[in-house]
Amino acid sequence: MFADHWVYQDTDRALSEKTALIIMNGFGGNKSACKAQLAFWKEQGMDVFIPEVLLRPSLASSSVAMEEFVEEYRIAEYAEVRSICYIAGAFLLHTYLESHALPNLTYVIYDRSPIQERAPQAVMAAIPILGTWMKGKVLKDLSEAVWPPPLVSPAIVKGLSIENRATGLMRWLRDEAEAMGPIEFDWKKIDGQASDAFHVALDHDMMYTRWDILGEPFLYFFAHGVFPEGLSRVPLTDYPFDKNQPIPE
Repeated sequence: MFADHWVYQDTDRALSEKTALIIMNGFGGNKSACKAQLAFWKEQGMDVFIPEVLLRPSLASSSVAMEEFVEEYRIAEYAEVRSICYIAGAFLLHTYLESHALPNLTYVIYDRSPIQERAPQAVMAAIPILGTWMKGKVLKDLSEAVWPPPLVSPAIVKGLSIENRATGLMRWLRDEAEAMGPIEFDWKKIDGQASDAFHVALDHDMMYTRWDILGEPFLYFFAHGVFPEGLSRVPLTDYPFDKNQPIPE
């Protein structure tokens, strides 16, 4: 056993009668983030799992921890599995699915950030010693990893929630991020196989806690395979590094 996990389970029903929600966090999945996630999602009629599998020692140990989590909680025995994936969490889910079958996986919502996704490389370019001290070798591993291609399966419906605001860290590392090339916000270019997407004026840290904004769209997607009308399918700003960009109330 590599790590503890945040778990809410309804013990009154068999796994074969239930839906599991797996929230695959990235580096922003701190204690307060997990509390906010569990507080919202445990009220939505699903067993909720927030596996702590992004481990400091290495990306390889994180992948092993992911495998052990799925086995320990018998995820394959659920009637249905849904997932919310943050950046590094998506990497671990995808690498798991490259070598393991999970046929009960039906919906995946990705938190996508064309800026924050550059954080591992930007941090390792600008402050490698500090970055490794804070996050461990796994950060360096992710900065060098070849990312798996997007999931393509007729059985899995994918949605994208796209951050349109840079975190304070990425504003500070703007030069490093922009040096990696054009930053793409067109959701069909980010993942043309996704069923739907919407843009939201939140930064990466806010995406873990603002369920007053994200909860309804995510629930709607799990029910209908698309996000609600009225949400923006086009970018909300031409300059996501602007710290004065309004934050939704």
